[in-house]
Amino acid sequence: MRGFRLHFLLAALSAGTFLHAETAHGHEWSGSLVAGIGARPDYMGSDDFELTPYVAGNLSYGPYFLEAQGQEVRLGWELTPGLSFGPMMDIGNGRDKGVKSDRVGRLPKIDDAFEAGGFVSYSWQGVLDRRDSFTLEATYLTDVSNEHDGAIGSVGLSYGRQLGDRWSVGGGIRLTYVDDKYAQAYFGIDAAGAAASGLPVYNAGGGIRDIGISAKVGYALDENWSLQLLGNYKQLTGDFKDSPVVDLEGSASQFSGAVAIGYRF
Repeated sequence: MRGFRLHFLLAALSAGTFLHAETAHGHEWSGSLVAGIGARPDYMGSDDFELTPYVAGNLSYGPYFLEAQGQEVRLGWELTPGLSFGPMMDIGNGRDKGVKSDRVGRLPKIDDAFEAGGFVSYSWQGVLDRRDSFTLEATYLTDVSNEHDGAIGSVGLSYGRQLGDRWSVGGGIRLTYVDDKYAQAYFGIDAAGAAASGLPVYNAGGGIRDIGISAKVGYALDENWSLQLLGNYKQLTGDFKDSPVVDLEGSASQFSGAVAIGYRF
């Protein structure tokens, strides 16, 4: 069901969610699980919202870690203190006929896409305070399911800080780039789609899809349990904000958020 698709919300709220950099090194198992409820646009570019689960977690052993956020999974290795890299995969949400916009719902259905690639990140600890960190990260994914046949890249900078024994805050900024094939699949409209929907024909070119800002506040209930509040704003740019599915039927300003409870072990 569309209400249970996680990719857009979880990607939007990624800053501060992956926790392996906070885990003390040593050859022992550790991990975390976060679950809650959130709200997101019902398709990228929509101004309608739907509720969706929020799920994330990680498992670490020494310098190796497995991380998951909804439909995204990473297998990583911390090569040196702060430098991590590894393969990743994701399932990019499509767009079905259940969207709230009647005209967008009459466009051809886009099935979910299986995307594979990798990531690299570098973290600096104790930059402004002994309990803070900055992380610079880049990701690259390509469609291997022949759904949109495109590529998605991103670069982001995030910051996290522990405030006393219970409170923590975090935030980040991320820029996402997509190629022409991805842009046309999700934001373009061909002649058949225009005839079915009543929207104008539109050719979308690749480029910077959006610039996003995210924030997170956490409160530790005890040594293991915590409450988390997450929020995100994305601004679609260029051909993406000018697409009829956004300009005529939605909004270039994309908001999402979640409340969750976390457990660390």
